[in-house]
Amino acid sequence: MNIHQRINAVMKDSEYLRKEAAQQGKGVKYDTVIAMLRELLIKHGIVMVVRQFEMASLSGVEGTKQKIYQGRYEMDLINMDEPEQIVTHSAFAHGMDGGDKAPGKAHTYAVKIMLVKGFALETGEDEESRAEKTDKKNTITQLQINELYPLVTIQGDNGIELNAIGQKLLSAYKIGNIESLPLSKFNEAMARVNKMIGAIK
Repeated sequence: MNIHQRINAVMKDSEYLRKEAAQQGKGVKYDTVIAMLRELLIKHGIVMVVRQFEMASLSGVEGTKQKIYQGRYEMDLINMDEPEQIVTHSAFAHGMDGGDKAPGKAHTYAVKIMLVKGFALETGEDEESRAEKTDKKNTITQLQINELYPLVTIQGDNGIELNAIGQKLLSAYKIGNIESLPLSKFNEAMARVNKMIGAIK
């Protein structure tokens, strides 16, 4: 594979990264990004090389010992089998610290942001909402549809129609038809349907 195909393979295998509490709000931690990507880079034969081109110590925060450091960085993603194939990303980054850690913080942030953007990693705060979006693409099987349909349909003037239970099911899961029911919600939906049928009896 060429370098673009290898990057694409890493993107396919990448996992969703949930934002966590940080010093200033929420964000994805450097260690979390590296932990997820390291094995994928090895698996797909990509070598990562980071360079720093500029460095500057900016004025600190007045009234404190905090110092602000700025750097410009580049990261090469290299095809280990054909090293002439390279994709390069760049970033500016700042680090602030009361001691001597500001340069390291800037470097760490630059690497993290180049990896997140370079591999188009999905990040967010709401894991549950993301799972629901994924579920909507992963809908129930034909066998499950065949099991559910007799319970939620009736024979109407224009053919098979949803009964009252079926209509309530669509409303409960915010779907347009039974076929769009998320796979992970099937057992829950069946229990809901059987409960409604029991209440009618």
